[in-house]
Amino acid sequence: MKFIKLIFVMPLLAACTVNVDQVTPAVSQFNGDSVSIQLDNGLLLLATEAVRQAAYQKADQEAERICRKGPKKRAEFTSSRTFSTGQYTSAIERLYLCLN
Repeated sequence: MKFIKLIFVMPLLAACTVNVDQVTPAVSQFNGDSVSIQLDNGLLLLATEAVRQAAYQKADQEAERICRKGPKKRAEFTSSRTFSTGQYTSAIERLYLCLN
């Protein structure tokens, strides 16, 4: 019975320990007209909703920073997709258009 309780309690404890500082957005592609930002989905699955929203804001800020390096100065979020990066891991890729 203790083992079953542990299975349900561990994810809750893990969610309490994930903070937005642990989330690092990574640029996966940039061509001047669009930029893709990746986030670790495994980490976000353990995070609270507030931490997930803060992580998305960090991705938005990174997209803005990258778009300003090209001829267009504003990033607008268009879509996201989740894809497998290994047998037990996945990432979220957020696509932004770079606009004037």
